[in-house]
Amino acid sequence: MAPPSARELAFTALSHWRRTDRFADAILQQLLSHAELSSSDRAFATELFYGILRNLTLLDFWIDQLRSGSIEHDSRDLLRLGLYQLFLLRTPGHAAVFETVELGGRRKRPLINGVLRAALRRSAELQAAAASEGLATRWSHPEFLVERWTQTYGAEAAA
Repeated sequence: MAPPSARELAFTALSHWRRTDRFADAILQQLLSHAELSSSDRAFATELFYGILRNLTLLDFWIDQLRSGSIEHDSRDLLRLGLYQLFLLRTPGHAAVFETVELGGRRKRPLINGVLRAALRRSAELQAAAASEGLATRWSHPEFLVERWTQTYGAEAAA
């Protein structure tokens, strides 16, 4: 069995984070300590995992724009992984879609492929929709914190 890729490790870390009450850094360190990855792949896995966590609200906003209804948890994590690469890391579309779809397994692949390809087609629309949302969505900060910053510092400074 081949060692996991950086994307696979990040996906596994996301799944563990969602299912447990462990700290993100502990999950990632445990997975990295057992992974046979180059230093650049370790850095990429780390960026993917923490970047997705930092932008969770924004990524989920985009997912909700692309697909109505509930999405199984692992599929949502895969979509987060793909969208993070496409829109925030600016990974070439063919690479981000192909690699993310490959992680999905046979049953998830059609959904992941369809949603990520729709995201590529609707990229400008999705970016504009996010830009018109409130700060909490755009910057993935808790709503109460954005409200407090706005009250304390004013809307312009909070942005």
